[in-house]
Amino acid sequence: MAGCLARRPRRRGYTLTELVVVIAIAGIVAAFAVPRFFSNAPFQERGYADELASAFRYAQKIAVASGCPVRVSLSAAGYALAQQAAAAGACNPADTTWSTLVLLADGSQAAGTRPADVAMATTGHYVFDARGRLASGAPTSFAVGARTLSIEAATGFVRVQ
Repeated sequence: MAGCLARRPRRRGYTLTELVVVIAIAGIVAAFAVPRFFSNAPFQERGYADELASAFRYAQKIAVASGCPVRVSLSAAGYALAQQAAAAGACNPADTTWSTLVLLADGSQAAGTRPADVAMATTGHYVFDARGRLASGAPTSFAVGARTLSIEAATGFVRVQ
């Protein structure tokens, strides 16, 4: 009789309960992880931080090349570069309007707009002198989203971290 009672083959696989639990856990993880994969904010923060750093570097180069101070104005909406008005072919240090716009190589104004998803609380004016040093403006380090933009006052060196 022992030979007649053959062993039943063991069934392999998962039970319905195990499958339901795994699917539920995967759904919960996906609900938290998927929006992070499709968020554009980190890319916009990095791009705007690099754009601001380039604007500060450009302002420094224009100040050195022209011999006239260049001001970078930061606001909640964005940034713009300007110089003091010229008088008799030279910089007019008495000009407080900063009415001469700094232009890019294509003739457009050196200015930019802050993306909506980028948090930045710093506003103010940063002035580079004819030697490329940061003549005024504080703080010399500020946050652009998760990035930090810092300017060394003595040399005008701009760094994004």
